[in-house]
Amino acid sequence: MSKNNQSVEPQIVNLTIRWLESYGLPHGIEQGSIGNTEIDNALKSYESKSGGAGGNRPDIKLLRSDKFGNLYPVLIECKGYEDKLEKLDNQGHIANKTKDNKPHFQNIKTYAVNGAVHYANAILHYTSFENIISIGITGYEDDFGVLQHKIGVYHVSKSNFGVGQKVGEFSDLSFLKHENFDDFIEKIKALSLSDEEKEQIKQKLEQEIKT
Repeated sequence: MSKNNQSVEPQIVNLTIRWLESYGLPHGIEQGSIGNTEIDNALKSYESKSGGAGGNRPDIKLLRSDKFGNLYPVLIECKGYEDKLEKLDNQGHIANKTKDNKPHFQNIKTYAVNGAVHYANAILHYTSFENIISIGITGYEDDFGVLQHKIGVYHVSKSNFGVGQKVGEFSDLSFLKHENFDDFIEKIKALSLSDEEKEQIKQKLEQEIKT
């Protein structure tokens, strides 16, 4: 249970940075670059979380590579409230579209995973990357003043039409460590949408194009 209604987002960001530093993983914060111009330009070009032109700034971003040298952008968005991890639609997918198939900017701005998936779509649209890892992290102080956290980890790709699929349950980001990352990628490769889900998403995309 949350102790109060004050956001603990700065503490969540600091916790995330400490994890990455302890794993020895280079990363960029907000406007900081991770040395990939393609990604930097994509985030600048794609519509923002508020619907304006560009200016997308994930709280934290990094690039990871598997044993074959394949690169995976990792986009992390942090929030500071217990109930702001993710917002799902009736099909259990990240609810980043309205009933009219327009961007649901309120969800994208408010929920950590939704924001991270939005950033991933920027990269899908404007770069050659086809597999992105979107991570939402939120938290709160419990009744004893102890920081608690929740993590949502999604794989966003062209194969799942940018909707994203949940990879599993995680208590920290140690799956990004060098010695764990290949096993994590195997989990991603095992994910797949059902034919029914694919058809539903295709219909939504076709309607969006018509609109």
